[in-house]
Amino acid sequence: MRPQETLPGAFTRALSVGVRLATFRRVSRWEVEPSPGLFAALFVLDLALSFLFALAAFGLRGELNLYELARSFMFVPLVLAAGMIAHGVDRDAPLLSLPVALAAASIVMTVVTSVLYILAQHRLLPFAETYWFVIDYATLAWSVAVVVHAALRLVTGDTRKRVSTGIAAAAVVVLPAYWLPQGALWMPRYDERAAYGAQSFHTLAEEKAFYAQQGTLERALDALQPERPGVPDLYVLAAGLYAGEDVFMKEIGMITTLLNDRFDAAGRTVTLLNNVKTLESHPIASLTSITRALRQIGEVMNVDEDVLVLYVTSHGSEKHELVVDFRPLRFSSIEPEKLKAALAESGIRWKVLVISACYSGGFIDALKDERTLIITAASADRTSFGCGAGSDATYLAQALFGEALKKTYSFEQAFAQARSTIEAWEREKAQTPSLPQIFVGAQIRAKLAQVEQRLASRGR
Repeated sequence: MRPQETLPGAFTRALSVGVRLATFRRVSRWEVEPSPGLFAALFVLDLALSFLFALAAFGLRGELNLYELARSFMFVPLVLAAGMIAHGVDRDAPLLSLPVALAAASIVMTVVTSVLYILAQHRLLPFAETYWFVIDYATLAWSVAVVVHAALRLVTGDTRKRVSTGIAAAAVVVLPAYWLPQGALWMPRYDERAAYGAQSFHTLAEEKAFYAQQGTLERALDALQPERPGVPDLYVLAAGLYAGEDVFMKEIGMITTLLNDRFDAAGRTVTLLNNVKTLESHPIASLTSITRALRQIGEVMNVDEDVLVLYVTSHGSEKHELVVDFRPLRFSSIEPEKLKAALAESGIRWKVLVISACYSGGFIDALKDERTLIITAASADRTSFGCGAGSDATYLAQALFGEALKKTYSFEQAFAQARSTIEAWEREKAQTPSLPQIFVGAQIRAKLAQVEQRLASRGR
């Protein structure tokens, strides 16, 4: 430390440096005290803040997450390695200058990202779930930029060497931490994790879940009953893509129960779900599992006689992408062209496609044809409603399957009733109209009329 400077003084100055580095403002090497004690104090504060924010997010009834504790301590050797890189380029740069600066900047970043997470958890950031993956990548980019900026400010020499030092330091500090699954230092106890999907960062990594998923998709597909000659059967594929909210799991259960009982689809239904509660009972939902399920259904059904009902539910983006989320796994989002390709590969001709997500109307143009009926929860430029940790079903699922299809076998008639119901709910809550959409191909009406007539004769 500087002569007669106390640790609190150096600590305060380091925090100021951290704020300026995190906001890409000018700092000087001489403002950073290369003290082991100061580095340790900054690291302990960062760790303590991470713990306190997690405690605020999940409450007192929890337990220490030792996996995340070990990952947090990785920061120490990583930033020390970055300091060694900087010292190797600039011998006048103290070994601890860069580590102290990065430890201070890390505190600022911890506060910002933790506050965002808590706001999102309490739904104070509109549609945060939909765009959380964007926040993840923005945080990654921010981390890399801060490390490079710190190296440029604290290392002397020509620009090329300083930039190279910054890139090398970013690779050492940021990438290893990013590759490992990240969670919170304080987590709900094991039997409470299913209460909210965002609390289950490591559930998929646990041994029980790992082995439970092996063969789950194959067993579900092998259980499909064959088509019945002369009977226009319904085959159902229902996929809940987002693990962070139970509403998608709940509505999938409601919909498949209705279709199995009232629409005679029992034994011809495949359910794909991303939720910690269903890891041992249902295959995970992704573009890959949807594609495989469609392919198998296409092989089992009579593609000239039977009808596929595909229900997909998740959050959607303005780019017309369905979010597929089950952390720590990283899934690709589902775009209209990808879903179109999966359907085309299956060879299935007659289709009823229901997509419940914000901006889902953007899927219609890619999926429509003469033998397809498409229903979406919103137009291409509108959000839909009803999701949330406390909800039992999205507006479309409740209005269409929870109410309308209990009174009619016609998807077209049910949609008209459901749209009126949704409009009434939205007016009551002063919400911007979601404008649910329907497309009916020229040939699908006659095929669905055959199905409706058969189901009506059953009298259920």
